[in-house]
Amino acid sequence: MISTGEPHLITGSDIDDLVTRVRLNGPRGPEHGAALAAELDAARAFLCSPGDPDPAVARLVRRRLVVIALRHGGALLAKLLTRLTARETAMVRRYAHRLANFLDTPENWAAQPIMLHLMRIGLCYAEAEDIAVTVLMFVW
Repeated sequence: MISTGEPHLITGSDIDDLVTRVRLNGPRGPEHGAALAAELDAARAFLCSPGDPDPAVARLVRRRLVVIALRHGGALLAKLLTRLTARETAMVRRYAHRLANFLDTPENWAAQPIMLHLMRIGLCYAEAEDIAVTVLMFVW
């Protein structure tokens, strides 16, 4: 089940929530608190500025925000998960860090690699397909 209401509604408050979560979590994993908070502030300024940002750059920024949301949770991840079934949501939550690590590589942002990765970690084809398409539609 894929809900396709709005393609990408990443708001300033979603990014502010991520900044708060990053600061609360402190330096963990490949990201460090202060540098990541600065990156998120720049993303907020870019996406929330008046006018139309370059679509290709905006997609890259949204990709990065999704990866950070998978690692730290929050309102942005909740928006993504509302487009999935309960079982798919549970699987994304269970494997969020593994999915974030996989999506940290730009070459992996296509449906087939995401699906194959999800199937390798134990999801069935239909669930992997729904999750991959939802993630891609969310940033597109």
